Amino acid sequence: MDLAGGHLGGAASARVRKAWGDAPPDWIIALANACDETSQARVADEIRYSASVVNQVLARVYGGATDKVERAVRNVYLPEQVACPVLGDISTRRCANEQAMPFSTANRLRIALSRKCPNCPHYQGVPKP
Repeated sequence: MDLAGGHLGGAASARVRKAWGDAPPDWIIALANACDETSQARVADEIRYSASVVNQVLARVYGGATDKVERAVRNVYLPEQVACPVLGDISTRRCANEQAMPFSTANRLRIALSRKCPNCPHYQGVPKP
């Protein structure tokens, strides 16, 4: 994966090139490409972070740890398959979305997930939206 990404090469990609050099991590490239395809605000909404966090990460000036931002970017823009003990093979994006859903005693799936998720290696302790 590269910053060119085919037809891409907008402002976010330029900012990443300047801040990260020629070999940024793949998730930074995916984040920049997504911003260039849509908008920084839309990408921020997708990954559940503020646009200012996205901007700071792209510019490599974010003061906090980026591991959670990276996980959010990977879940949305670089999803992988994981084995869910309740749902079977699902994407990391669906896994994160299922974890974020509210608990309901009226829904057998929510009950099963609430019991299994906290013990799963893919559990992220996702706060409720």
